[in-house]
Amino acid sequence: MTRTASCSCGQLSITVQGEPAQVLVCHCFECQKQSGGPFLSWSYWPKSAVVATAGKISRYRRIADSGRAVDNYFCPECGSTVYGDSPDIPDEVSICVGSFADPGFPPPRGAVWARDRHGWLSWPADLPEHQTQPD
Repeated sequence: MTRTASCSCGQLSITVQGEPAQVLVCHCFECQKQSGGPFLSWSYWPKSAVVATAGKISRYRRIADSGRAVDNYFCPECGSTVYGDSPDIPDEVSICVGSFADPGFPPPRGAVWARDRHGWLSWPADLPEHQTQPD
């Protein structure tokens, strides 16, 4: 299966082949700020699954609470973050689940940085939840 994620204006896109290796929800404060919501849902793919990128890209690098450098790639026109990666994990790309705009996308299989989760947000008891970033 081929899937394409894009920004709000459609100028920036990334196309991947296959299924994500993992889908997680992140409750860290940086993901909350980035998404404008109480969490951000990420899908993780081997870089070998990326078949195309298109459009102009802006990059923002930050150091995550885990200590890793994280690069977020976003559209310079509309500002939407579409994907990210880390020089510490060179064979993986993370793509924002919402950028696929696909209600049939695989659901999350867990959550990270639950210590930052909003108290009013309930989490399914049958899904694993890590207080920080597991190794």
